[in-house]
Amino acid sequence: MSKILFLSDPSQADVSPILGMANEMVTKGEQVTFFSSDEFKEPIEQIGADFKAYNRELNFFRAGRTLNEEKPKSGLISALLEPMKFIDDILVQLRGLKFDYAVFSPSYPYANIITQLLDIPKTEQIAYH
Repeated sequence: MSKILFLSDPSQADVSPILGMANEMVTKGEQVTFFSSDEFKEPIEQIGADFKAYNRELNFFRAGRTLNEEKPKSGLISALLEPMKFIDDILVQLRGLKFDYAVFSPSYPYANIITQLLDIPKTEQIAYH
């Protein structure tokens, strides 16, 4: 049984195709850990995957206001300005877990860094339309 880490931008366009792949892996007996935001917790857990949520305060994928800003800051802009806060949160949540490989979309901003830091030997980047 392989242990697979799924990393997804928490948008319907990113989660749907990757969730289908995760479902196939779970059906085949693989152990799947899936990172996304709280709005996708139920569908992820329904397929039998282990759900991990981005920290609400650090969920850079969503647009939101910070305390010192009048306009919302884009999730991607926040992620680019403060990447280590986001990456560190994921690493803390995955501490002690080992994965055989990771699956992520081409748009996932820190997949290569995260997989290197977790010493995941093989990564799979999926493209879909």
